[in-house]
Amino acid sequence: MLEPSSPNLRRDLKVRLKFARPFIIACSTHNSKCAGSAITCLLRLILIKGLSDESLKDVLEAFRDPRRSAKGAASTPIAAAKLRGSAERTTPSILNPGSASPDDSLQSIPTRDGSVSVSGAAADAYQILYDICLLAEGKEPHALHGARLNPAFGLELIESSLTSHIDTIAKSEEIINVCRTRLMPLIIRILSSNTTFALTVRAMRLLRLFTSKLLSAMIAELEVAFNQLNSVLDPLASPKWKRALVLEYYCVIHEDPALVREIYAQYDQEQEKKNIISDHLDLLVRLASEKPAIIGLGQQLSQQPRTEAYQDLPVESIALDSSGIAGAITSPKDDTSQNRTGLSSQWSRMRTRCIDQTDKTEPPDLPATYIYALVLTCITSFSEGLVSFLLPFTAPAVLRSKRKRRIASKKRSQGSKSDDDEEGHGGEASVQPPDESSESDGQLLVNPLGLKNHDVYDQIITSAAMVDRCWPALLAASSTFLNASLDSEYLHALIRSFQKFTQIAGLLDLPTPRDAFLTTLAKHAVPNPLVNTFKSSTTVSPDDSESDTNDDDHDSEREPIPAPPASLEKQSKGSHKLTPVNVRNLLCLRALLNLGIALGPALGESWKIILETLHQVDVALITAEVQNTKGRRHLSRDSIDQKITFADTDEDELGTEKKSVDTAVSRLFQSTNDLPDPPFLHIVACLSSQIYGASRLPKHDNQDQKVDRSKLPSPAVVTPNHHRFVSTSGVKMNTVLAAKEVMLLLDRLAQIAVCNSSRLSQKASSDSGWSVMTTIFTDHLSSPKATPEVRNRAISRLHDVINQVASTTHKASPEQRDSIIRRCTEALAMAASSLWHSNPTKVAEQCTLEVHSMALETLTTLLEQYGDIIRSGWDSVFLIINSIFVINEQPLVEVSKLLIGVSTSTIRSPKLIRPSFTSLELLCSDFLTSVPKTCFLTLLNTQYYFASQSQDLNVSLTSVNLFRNTSDFLQRGQTNQVEFVVDASVAECETDRELVELMERKDTDIPKSAVWVCVLLRLGQLIKDSRAEVRHSALHTLFAIVDASSSGLSAEAWTMCFRHVFFKLLPAAEPVHERQSEGSTSQGSGRDDTACLLVQRLSNCFLQAQETLSGHGDLAVVWDQLIEGYTELLNRRSLAVSQAIFSGLAKVLSVTENPFSTYGIPLDSAWAMWRDNNPSTYELQGGTSNHNAVVAYLQYLHQIYGLLSGRVNVAQAEAVMANLRLCIKESTAVAYGSDMDEMTLVQKLVLEVMALIPTSSAENLVEMAREIAYLVTLAAPGKDDRVQRGKSFVALSRAAMDVLGRLVKQHCANEDAPVARLLSIALGALNTRMHVKYNRNHEGKGPSLWKIATLTAVSLLNTDLLRSCKGSPTDQQSMWTAIVDASDCVAGADTEARESSANITADERFDIENFSQLADIIIPTLGSPSIPDQVRRKHVESIFHHSLVHEPHPDDLARPDQELLDGLRSQHVGRVQDLAPKSRSKMSYVLLDYLFDLVAVQDGSSERVKLAQAAAPYLVLRAGLVLKAYICDQPLRGRMPQPLSQKQEMHYVLKRLVELDSEPAAFPQTAGVRSKRKKHLFLLYGLVMKALKASWRDREMSAALQKVLDAVGEDFGDF
Repeated sequence: MLEPSSPNLRRDLKVRLKFARPFIIACSTHNSKCAGSAITCLLRLILIKGLSDESLKDVLEAFRDPRRSAKGAASTPIAAAKLRGSAERTTPSILNPGSASPDDSLQSIPTRDGSVSVSGAAADAYQILYDICLLAEGKEPHALHGARLNPAFGLELIESSLTSHIDTIAKSEEIINVCRTRLMPLIIRILSSNTTFALTVRAMRLLRLFTSKLLSAMIAELEVAFNQLNSVLDPLASPKWKRALVLEYYCVIHEDPALVREIYAQYDQEQEKKNIISDHLDLLVRLASEKPAIIGLGQQLSQQPRTEAYQDLPVESIALDSSGIAGAITSPKDDTSQNRTGLSSQWSRMRTRCIDQTDKTEPPDLPATYIYALVLTCITSFSEGLVSFLLPFTAPAVLRSKRKRRIASKKRSQGSKSDDDEEGHGGEASVQPPDESSESDGQLLVNPLGLKNHDVYDQIITSAAMVDRCWPALLAASSTFLNASLDSEYLHALIRSFQKFTQIAGLLDLPTPRDAFLTTLAKHAVPNPLVNTFKSSTTVSPDDSESDTNDDDHDSEREPIPAPPASLEKQSKGSHKLTPVNVRNLLCLRALLNLGIALGPALGESWKIILETLHQVDVALITAEVQNTKGRRHLSRDSIDQKITFADTDEDELGTEKKSVDTAVSRLFQSTNDLPDPPFLHIVACLSSQIYGASRLPKHDNQDQKVDRSKLPSPAVVTPNHHRFVSTSGVKMNTVLAAKEVMLLLDRLAQIAVCNSSRLSQKASSDSGWSVMTTIFTDHLSSPKATPEVRNRAISRLHDVINQVASTTHKASPEQRDSIIRRCTEALAMAASSLWHSNPTKVAEQCTLEVHSMALETLTTLLEQYGDIIRSGWDSVFLIINSIFVINEQPLVEVSKLLIGVSTSTIRSPKLIRPSFTSLELLCSDFLTSVPKTCFLTLLNTQYYFASQSQDLNVSLTSVNLFRNTSDFLQRGQTNQVEFVVDASVAECETDRELVELMERKDTDIPKSAVWVCVLLRLGQLIKDSRAEVRHSALHTLFAIVDASSSGLSAEAWTMCFRHVFFKLLPAAEPVHERQSEGSTSQGSGRDDTACLLVQRLSNCFLQAQETLSGHGDLAVVWDQLIEGYTELLNRRSLAVSQAIFSGLAKVLSVTENPFSTYGIPLDSAWAMWRDNNPSTYELQGGTSNHNAVVAYLQYLHQIYGLLSGRVNVAQAEAVMANLRLCIKESTAVAYGSDMDEMTLVQKLVLEVMALIPTSSAENLVEMAREIAYLVTLAAPGKDDRVQRGKSFVALSRAAMDVLGRLVKQHCANEDAPVARLLSIALGALNTRMHVKYNRNHEGKGPSLWKIATLTAVSLLNTDLLRSCKGSPTDQQSMWTAIVDASDCVAGADTEARESSANITADERFDIENFSQLADIIIPTLGSPSIPDQVRRKHVESIFHHSLVHEPHPDDLARPDQELLDGLRSQHVGRVQDLAPKSRSKMSYVLLDYLFDLVAVQDGSSERVKLAQAAAPYLVLRAGLVLKAYICDQPLRGRMPQPLSQKQEMHYVLKRLVELDSEPAAFPQTAGVRSKRKKHLFLLYGLVMKALKASWRDREMSAALQKVLDAVGEDFGDF
């Protein structure tokens, strides 16, 4: 596409003169498609200015050709458009004199003043324009012969040409003359006749152009046009769409304030001309009120109206529907579209104005309220135009730049503001609240009329004249719309313009329009029933009678307020309900408040309008709030079925507007900071009268005395008849309404006080109003007649005022700061002292508590921020803090004379403790340096009162800590540490009374050391408090103070601390009945906790003091007294106390340089205390744990045993081991822990202590072995649950095995040691673990206990040890029995109880290896004659049972009353089911081989013979069971083969029988048997023969059996 921004392209096209020739030829064809394309291309060339001037004539002729052709009818609009483009293109070059050729001749063209000579090109342009005008009029053109144009198109062509080059045309007199002589008459004729919509639109557009651009050149013609426009607005003379066009035209005019001023100057200010602007505004007044029902006059709703058909549609759809745009997807129209009432942006606007709809030939459907929306737009635009011009002149030029910077900084800090905020602020800087650092904007405002030397002073005069002359009409029209139903957008715009116009009237010093507009705003700021009241109380005071008359004349026009609806009239006459305040009322009120801020001192008497209006709205809001709460369930539903309704005011919007009003009120009161004293006192006195009138309380007697009456206005002016507003509306102020009204007035008073804090702090109380304000607040917060809400509000506002006044100290001098704070504390003390009255009601008492609490919080705030600058006034501070106590029914002033510790104080209420104590806490933490010495005793008294009170535990605890702060303060600043008072008189002071009396005998300068002692003794008394938390806190604080001074205490001082302070805290010092009076377990537990804490801190103190007491004679005495006190504590049998005592003493005994060993201090009492107080024997209750107590018990034993080394006798050792066993058995499991992988601390300590016990004697050694063996067996299953107590003992058992093994090995080489007994004890314990291989589910990480036991057992034994082991026969038999049991445990295993994850194969290999080692050790020693046969038989029997691969038939085993081999002779039915081999079959074959080896011939020694004799019967039985099973089972199987495992076992047994050379002495002699080493085959011969018969189908088995028979034949000969 060709772009006009290509200069090279344009230049090339202009040079090529024949470039456009093809397009011109195409236009002359009769093909519409070809001609249309050519015209489009020519248009593009025109747009990019690519046509040369020489081609102009040919192009115009080409555009004319398609219009002549009937076939080219389709391209006629296109050609017309191109003609318009060509005209626009050539107009500036033709009218430019420099473009004329020197050869062009000049032509004379007529003008207003004669004629003018122009070039030929300009003449052609004039002629073309003239001909187009003729064509538009329907006449024949002079130059364009044969041309035909639609009149509407002609006007559009003219408008387009003129609009594009209006600046050039404005300089052309001949063109202007054409407009005056041809176009203006045509426009007037069109407006005065019933022309089409399209023609009228184009005429209005031309008129708009002439008015805005050629006004000065067409004064007379436009005057006629304005008159005609006013006549068009007559509803009977013109259709609705034409009236809309006229109003749209005026809207455009009002959007240009300079044009409005020019029109007013050209017409209204000229005597001989008509008043265009004034008459136009008067006409708008009539238009606004011509159809009240359509605009909803009297409904006064602030939310946009809606209909059921449109309430769910988007705004865009409604706008499109209203504008009637073709093709738009909108909702279906119905009859209700013309019946909507009220002005709303949803249906009162058109998306495209009628004057801009040039593409339509028929008028669009207009909304019913469109006309009135245009009227409202004209009004608001007119006001906005005046304000935008005049308002910048009201501020001096010096402050304009500063103000702009201040506004910009506020916007950056606060963010972008909403439209509502801008409306609330008036949109201008003059409405902003004054800054503290500069003068008020209200005092610096300038009247623009005084700027006579300004460049635009004439325009200022014109604008002021417009305001003075047009305000009645503007007020009337605006009042009409203020009573109409407007949506939020229209309403905000109306009130914004209304406010700005009022502001301009005030700045121009025009009191009549200013007060008239203020009164109108005030009237609309209150609900309807209060309007008449307002009229009677607020009147406009005109400057003269003439202006008053004018006001009356215009009143009928500008206040077309209809009568209120019947419901409202009924409410005002017969009920007590007020019409609720809506958003419209609040918007008007906010505008009124903003005007007060903007105009400031310029208002004069008009301030009364603002204040009374504000109060009436407050009363209305209060009343509506109360009534809505009571009658919310009785809402009327009368309008629910109406098809067209107005929604209730949105609660969110109403709430937002209320907040905006509150902000405006605050800004209004802020502006009073710049008022002189008399007006300020006038406002204060006015509010005072309103407050006392509403609360009906008598005024304070001192109030009138403190106020300078000469500075107050007369009472008639100051005191408004405030209750008349309520009575006239028919609303009775009950107690609730009166209370809310008083609270609101107190808020207003506090707001003014806060805004004037500098005035209240710097000037005298009577001159600034401080006395009046504080008296008002005190009277209302202390009066029992006032409602609780009023009293709470009064103290809250007094709090705000005091804090704000105190905040001014940062600007005051050091001399003034103390005076300001003293003024605040005195006012607060007066309020606190006036609260409590005799015999108050419950409600009054509760309210008094709340008020008192708030007063105390106010004191806290003062101390937090200004405590460091208080010099005087501490008496008032302590008076307020101690006001919560009732002490001996005496005034609180005498509190400093009372004795500490005497329980004479009571609390007025627990609710007062926390607020009061906060101030005390703050004082003690930050401001002790500011408290004079004369107040220190009062300070200590106050601390003790708070600590001893029983209502608030947290306060008591914190109060205890305050003693530490006081102690630190007393020590601060001293070069040396505090010297403990050891004076006899101080040492004798055992009670608080004696100490205080001693201090009172001193000078007023109280010694710090005496106060320090007093702190310790008071803390000692608090340790006896009934609350455990207080006792603990006092203990911590007491010992913390001592710790801080410990380095400076001498031995005598330490001794005195122990004797007179510490030891008296132990329970031994308490009476017996007091300790027995602990009625509950929880209370006893609390005492135990206190005892534990006391023991811990006391032990630490002894540890600190022992270095100082070392070598001093009192160390042993102090130690004995300490042990004695601890022993008494242990009698309580408390685990916690026991833990604290033993852990503390263990720490004392664990020091490197122990004075007990150095100075030989006896430890007998300490040993006896440990021996007799084992905590594991204490009864456990409630799931408690004794683990920690036992740990401390063992740690203490570890330390004291080390000190007693070398002096421990057998009895002590036995006592130690007995207590250790109790500790192991009775100690509880560790919470959230396990002793599988790691021993508990108790178990570790037990093993460590056992290692300390000497084993020099056999008795101690055996007892030690037994104790360790006991520890090994604890992990075995089946132990008593009471012993387990949740413990597994796995880790202990593992460690004990190691200890046991090392103990036995250590003493095996000792000839005097009872080795046999040790081995029997050790193996017995180990066997217990080996026997239960798979009977324990969890053994933790690492090797299993049975494996460790196996390895330990094997490591203890060796052949030499067994041969040389000495001992009694009983010990020997016990030892070998244990060894045999060990082999049995290694060989066997209960695999049925194993875990699924157990590795049977690995365990089997492990047992095979260890059994082999064990067998090598015990064989052949086990055959020694000294060993009973029953031991060997037990061993062989164990081997027999574990060697069985398959389970034998029960009948094959001998019964207890039979011989061993009798079972082989029994008869029973065989089994056909497959028998599964044992899971440890490899171990069975190993044992089977071991059994054969025992019977096999060896070296022939007696030991071997004994073993063979013991094993031979079991070998025969073992082989016979295999043969017997085959004999019984095989015939039943038929052709089924023998199970593989049984077959393998039988083959193996037969093979070993053949290979075996048995010990000859192992079997008895049998007649006829010559063989010596095959006697076992003779015993099995019969079974072999039977098996051979049963194997007739199994050749392999038959062959094996045949080999056995062959062996029998060879060895037995003839037999």
